[in-house]
Amino acid sequence: MFNYRNLLCVSFLLLALTAWAQPNGTGNYYQAANGKKGKSLKTALFGIIKSPNVVSYNGLWDAYKKTDLRSDGKIWDMYSDKTNYDPDKGHAGNYSKEGDMYNREHSFPKSWFNDAKPMYSDIVHVVPADGYVNGRRSNLPYGETDGTWKSHGGFSKVGTCSLPGYSGKVFEPNDEYKGDFARIYFYMATCYEDKISSWSSDMLSHNSYPAYKQWVIDMLLRWAKNDPVSKKEIDRNNAVQRVQGNRNPFVDYPGLEQYIWGNMTDVAFSYDNYDSTIPDPTPDPKPDPNPDPNPDPNPDPNPDPNPDPNPDPNPDPTPDPTPTPEPSEGEQVYTLVASAADLVPDTYYLLVRENENGDDAKLKSVALSDMLSTGKAFGYANITVTNNTIVTKVNEEKCPHELYIAKADDTYTLCDVKIKKYLSLTSSDNALGANETVTGDGEKWTITFDENNAIIANKKIKDRTIRFNAGSPRFACYKGSQQPVQLYKKVVANSIKNTKVSAKANNVVYSIDGRRIMKIGDGDNPYRILPKGMYIIGGRKVVVGN
Repeated sequence: MFNYRNLLCVSFLLLALTAWAQPNGTGNYYQAANGKKGKSLKTALFGIIKSPNVVSYNGLWDAYKKTDLRSDGKIWDMYSDKTNYDPDKGHAGNYSKEGDMYNREHSFPKSWFNDAKPMYSDIVHVVPADGYVNGRRSNLPYGETDGTWKSHGGFSKVGTCSLPGYSGKVFEPNDEYKGDFARIYFYMATCYEDKISSWSSDMLSHNSYPAYKQWVIDMLLRWAKNDPVSKKEIDRNNAVQRVQGNRNPFVDYPGLEQYIWGNMTDVAFSYDNYDSTIPDPTPDPKPDPNPDPNPDPNPDPNPDPNPDPNPDPNPDPTPDPTPTPEPSEGEQVYTLVASAADLVPDTYYLLVRENENGDDAKLKSVALSDMLSTGKAFGYANITVTNNTIVTKVNEEKCPHELYIAKADDTYTLCDVKIKKYLSLTSSDNALGANETVTGDGEKWTITFDENNAIIANKKIKDRTIRFNAGSPRFACYKGSQQPVQLYKKVVANSIKNTKVSAKANNVVYSIDGRRIMKIGDGDNPYRILPKGMYIIGGRKVVVGN
């Protein structure tokens, strides 16, 4: 692989280990942070770099020509080692495999901050990246993994996290750029110190300081140390200032993160006499940075033949709180929403009550369906839940109704797309009604999670949450005496949202996000044909792997 990353020249490396004056021509830009330590230093830097004058989301395409061009005029891609994208033409068209096109990657996923501005188009963290690899990352946290999926040459990986402190699924960038992403994450915690406590992710500690969970801090500090600031980052930082007026101080001052989160929090920062000599009290827990010297050169022999033609759709970051979505038709696929990080506005959901005791009709897993004749509660339709996945017909007689969940300020609206009405609570009793329009707080809801349960609380009457009454089967609003509910999100991509996944079509293979992958012949063994991964075959989730 030809390495486009330019290492710092020897003189810069020597300078970084000693005292130096203001870096990169910054003058007195950081003067207000002088003498600060730890948490106070972070707050002082926040005051300096906050409120960037970001370009529009569409304006990023042109901005990348200033911030992310390699020396050969191609787009710099930190997710793949095989791309050579023209800055003007490389983001056009569709993708079905790695190398087809690039898009705008929110390295700090936009779902974590609900698509809000100015984060939505902050070019410090919205970087160009291969569309296919970006799609495989989705909104997964960064982490380290052995990888059940790998990009070309094993450059990027997706799999179960191998670090102590977290066991979920993660995306691991290449060692070559781990420091870049670490410094981006330090920037996000600093530039948006006044906002980050309300964001949702398994990486976040839901406060302004330290902002990240300890396993994340340990990882990012190590990434930043092992992958020092490069000339590429310095050049990009200078270009970013010309685009949106602020800088990333963690690029300007290598090792600055140690003064805020590391082992130098008791040392005062000096903006014009900075010492980046950082003690190293702990060894690298992963001394082998290249555990796979002979990666599979063709890890994905069966790329998706029907990809999403709009992988990075540029949604309105302030959507209309009263949309008029069209209901899905036929059989659809839904997966469990287990945390706020998985809750994506402007998407279709099922409201579900799971139950493992399936013999009694009242105890089967059910989903919200037709409104009862009283107009004060919703009935149910029986469903089958298999491995946190539901395959069911929707919006037909005796079938679940989809809810279209949209953002409304700091709350959500829940529109029953079958009857085109918004779930509403307008009195202090158990009644759960529906209104044709959003008239006030009675049609607005907060959504949080307790393990896998969705806590959907009304904004007007805050002690009422949507629950399921198994004794008098119905979905209504209660103070906690009835059964909790779950949310299941439709997983079919936008461009193929009408794809019908039939439980009878046992020879058709779909990806976990609902995309048709291939058709296998009668008698063929999918475990031998398919690459490692998770699929839906015949309406059931199938894991092909170890």
